[in-house]
Amino acid sequence: MRQAGAFSSVAELHERWLAWSKDRFGVLLILLTANYAVLMTLPSENGAFLIGAAVVAATVLFALDVAVAHRRVRITARILVPLLFVMPFANVRGVATFRAPIPISLGLILILATGVILLRIVGHERVNLGTLFAAIDVYILLGLVFAELFIGFSRFGFASPFLAQKMPLGHPANESDFVYMSYVVLTTLGFGDLTPYSKVARTLVVTEALIGQIFLVTAVARVVSVFGLRRESLSAGSPRGIGQSES
Repeated sequence: MRQAGAFSSVAELHERWLAWSKDRFGVLLILLTANYAVLMTLPSENGAFLIGAAVVAATVLFALDVAVAHRRVRITARILVPLLFVMPFANVRGVATFRAPIPISLGLILILATGVILLRIVGHERVNLGTLFAAIDVYILLGLVFAELFIGFSRFGFASPFLAQKMPLGHPANESDFVYMSYVVLTTLGFGDLTPYSKVARTLVVTEALIGQIFLVTAVARVVSVFGLRRESLSAGSPRGIGQSES
C-alpha cells in the first residue's frame, strides 16, 4: 500500500511538472543562455567537463518537456542521458575516454530536441510571444548542437587537427573555444581567430553557417512577420493579413 501510494504521488508530481513546463519557451531561453555562460567559463578538467555536459543534458530533457515531446521520446531520452554519465565511471580509463562520445551523443539528442520544438511551433494555433521565444530557442540550440559536435569530433584522429591555429604543446583547444567558434559561425561574424582545418571541421562549419542563415531568414523572419495572427487567417488568406489583428 505504501509503495502504491508513493508511486501515485510521484506520478502526480510528474503530471504537474509536465503541465507546468508545457510551452515554457521563455524559461528554456533563460536556461540556454545559462548553458552558454557555463560552457564558456568552465575549465577543461575532466570534472568541469562532466559538469558542463550535465548542464546541457538537463536542458535537453527540459526542452523535450517544454515542447511536449511524445512520451516514448521523453522516456528514451531519460534513459540514454544518464547512461552517458554512468559509462565513464564504469570504464577503468575514466572520463578521458568518453570526452568524444559524450558531446557527440549530446549533440544528436539536441538535434532531436530542436526538431521537436520546430514541430511544436508548427502546431501553434496563434503566433504569439511563446512562438517567438521557441524560434529563438531553436536558433540558440543550433549553436549548441554544433558546439557539442565540434568538441566531440575534435577528439578523433581522423578529424585532427580540427583547428588551423596551433595550440600550445599539451594545451589543446578546450570546450569554451569550440562553443565560441560555433556561435561565431552561426552568426557569420567571421572574426578569423579560430578557423577549421580538417575536412570534417570544414564540413561541419559550412553546414552550421548554411543552416543558421537559412533558419534565420525564413523561420524567424516568418514568425516575426505574422506575430499575433491566427493560423486560420493565414491559411485562408483573409483580408486581415499581416499587420492587422482580429477584432
